[in-house]
Amino acid sequence: MAQLFISYRTSDGKDKATALARDLGALFGDEQVFLDKDDLRAGVSWRAEIAATLRARPVLLLLLTPELLTAIDGNGRLRIADPADPVRRELSDALTGGAHVIPLLCDGLDAPPTAADLPEPFNRIGEFTWRPLRAYDWQHDLARLVDDLRALGIVAAGPAATNGGQSATPTASARRRWLVPALAGAVFALGVGWYAVQRSPTTAAARTSATDPGDVTGAWLATLATDETLSLSLRQSGDQVELNSRPVAISRRADWADYRRFWRERFGSELDFVTYRGKGSASSLPGDRLVIDIALQIVSSPGDTLTDTGNLHATLGADGTTMTGTLWLNSKQAERPLRLARTPKSN
Repeated sequence: MAQLFISYRTSDGKDKATALARDLGALFGDEQVFLDKDDLRAGVSWRAEIAATLRARPVLLLLLTPELLTAIDGNGRLRIADPADPVRRELSDALTGGAHVIPLLCDGLDAPPTAADLPEPFNRIGEFTWRPLRAYDWQHDLARLVDDLRALGIVAAGPAATNGGQSATPTASARRRWLVPALAGAVFALGVGWYAVQRSPTTAAARTSATDPGDVTGAWLATLATDETLSLSLRQSGDQVELNSRPVAISRRADWADYRRFWRERFGSELDFVTYRGKGSASSLPGDRLVIDIALQIVSSPGDTLTDTGNLHATLGADGTTMTGTLWLNSKQAERPLRLARTPKSN
């Protein structure tokens, strides 16, 4: 029976939940990690299966994303206030059974929510020590969480079992090894590569030259469609990557029409430009191409008001001048193919 249960809101936590399940499965064994979309068998009652898993008192990892706390139903009521809400049922069952709960503060939330302001049983999460789980500092936050889990007695099983106190090299099972976060949200989502091959990443710290094919620092032109491009600037420092874009005109974009109408009604002004920015990771296996995974924010320009979040995931080409990958936007709940070309430096 699984020792770890990941609870999340699908709308903005699916990507981060998938990434977390992948990495924890690599360390502790996939059979130790319960993730509904991977572990619910066909033809079973999903509520009964989840309830049975929670009765075994696993550690509940609650991904605190913006949508988990603020999503509303068709009647305008908070979903977490509805006794039938799946996330609420999971937390309630876990608390009733005496499970240990670890709230994980994800991208998009700057501080833990005030528990007293939340409906039951979420008003009890203040009883537990929370941990951050951020796309841009994923490896650090994951390592800290793993230390907590080991302190709680979670042990590796199968190939990931420890030997003499030292962890064996982790290998993910076939059912998760091809997944990395799509970001998302949330999982801010987020962020964190949920479409790449599962690997034990070698950091890019040794790559320091901007002209090295293993370094993505510089200007890039991202093509989403024949009539849609983004001018991006990437800055890589070791295994960390930052992204910023030039302002993108959206006043004539049909896909922004509804949001621009909402903006006009709420703020009494026009939203004509947005910019993309984000932080993430760069990793690769020795001899393999560099993979970047960036948690995105799309903000108004000027003003820096958050309008959307998402994830950019791409693999550097062999010549170091192109990248191919996907762009996920949480507002659309869909991914789009992406191609990036390095922009030559002007003399």
